[in-house]
Amino acid sequence: MSIIKDIVVKIFLIAFAFVYIIPLLIIFTNSFMTPGEIARSYGDTHDFFDHELIGQISYVQYRLIPERISLNQYNTLLFRTPAYLDHFMNSIKLTLSVVAMHVVVGSLAAYGFTAWKSRFNEIIFCVCIIVMVLPFQATLVPNFIMADTLGILNTHASIILPLGFSPFAVFVMRQSMKGIPASIFEAAQIDGANHFKQFIHIALPMSKSGVAALIILTFADSWAMVEHPMVFLRDNALEPLSVVLYRLGQGDIGLIFAASVFYMLPMVWIFLYGQEYFEQGVKLSALR
Repeated sequence: MSIIKDIVVKIFLIAFAFVYIIPLLIIFTNSFMTPGEIARSYGDTHDFFDHELIGQISYVQYRLIPERISLNQYNTLLFRTPAYLDHFMNSIKLTLSVVAMHVVVGSLAAYGFTAWKSRFNEIIFCVCIIVMVLPFQATLVPNFIMADTLGILNTHASIILPLGFSPFAVFVMRQSMKGIPASIFEAAQIDGANHFKQFIHIALPMSKSGVAALIILTFADSWAMVEHPMVFLRDNALEPLSVVLYRLGQGDIGLIFAASVFYMLPMVWIFLYGQEYFEQGVKLSALR
């Protein structure tokens, strides 16, 4: 009976996962369609709220397998659309900068909460948690005012700095470092290791699962950022790919398919590469 139950559960999970994968498969396979097939499949589209066309609208017929494989969309994207590479590099710059700040700032703050014993530790940490659960809209206006005061509006710094100092990073790293026995830090102090050496040689190596989980979660969140660039950036040339992805093709749906595939690749790669560490980090954070 338990074997049958396991089989049913696995079938259900596979079917459930396939539902989520279908849109990604459609984007990937449709990026290899010829321009003519894309025009036939997606060319005649209308606004859903256009009441004058009610009764004349037909639904798009999605095709999972193209009639003929073509690399025309990728050729146009990579060699005839220079703006794409510019916005892609903007996304890389912003995302890696935010991830680096999360790891550095979050790890240092978490080490302070772990190694330095004080009666105010828990109070300060609770304040960090309160800030973490605040909605994005609650911090948008203060961040905008601060960026304007510092004179960094319409620059990448106006996005990197507010997103780089994140209570979420402190929470993840603190949960990871809580599992390090205090006796290890005490032994290091007896051997003459200062806090910097304890942080570099003890805290970080023993928290690599938490670091991996933080990198993946931060990369996913930062790679898909939309609100901050739309509010803080006025120059379209500075916008990341996540903001301009749709209008990049200017009506060329095939080009959007190809751009979306390249947009997904970094996130898929980093998740597959760090999946094991990510799972370990999430489990350890949940247990502690």
